Amino acid sequence: MEKAVLENFDLNKNGSLEKFEAEMISNLFLVQKNITSTDDLNLFTNAKMIVLDDNTIPLATVKDLKNLALFSCTGCKISTFKAENLKSLASLYLDNNSIENFSVKLTPRIDQLTISLNKLKTIDVSSLKNLRKLNVEHNQLQKLDITGNPDLQTLNVGGNKMKETDIKKGTKSNPTIFGTEQ
Repeated sequence: MEKAVLENFDLNKNGSLEKFEAEMISNLFLVQKNITSTDDLNLFTNAKMIVLDDNTIPLATVKDLKNLALFSCTGCKISTFKAENLKSLASLYLDNNSIENFSVKLTPRIDQLTISLNKLKTIDVSSLKNLRKLNVEHNQLQKLDITGNPDLQTLNVGGNKMKETDIKKGTKSNPTIFGTEQ
């Protein structure tokens, strides 16, 4: 990640990323840059958007970025994804990985989660109270509980061998559901 960041953000051209340079970055696009870790993301304290698509990152952890509104890490061969203490995160894109383990803690604003084409057998979205759009198509889910998501408008479960009766809904939500088997 350091090499990719230095190419674009080493403003004083001294060969290292200074704290002031990292703090100036609001949009971090590092697509196809041979990145293998998310460990250094915490340096970008003012980042609002981070896109790491098409890298190889087996374990992706994103935490403590108070301004981050959008995170995308599609096509990165992730098996475990963790997000924690991302108070502004609204959009999370994790398509086309190998995710088996997924957890989000203290991410109250997520309203769009796309985690299709993965290997999820279960997913807990109960803490995502503002979730409006959820795409979990082409995983290995057999049941889904959306009782804690009263604002959910659209749900895509195609490719999961689920019937609508496998989806536990709350009394306040009536989302449009795509992809259930008859």
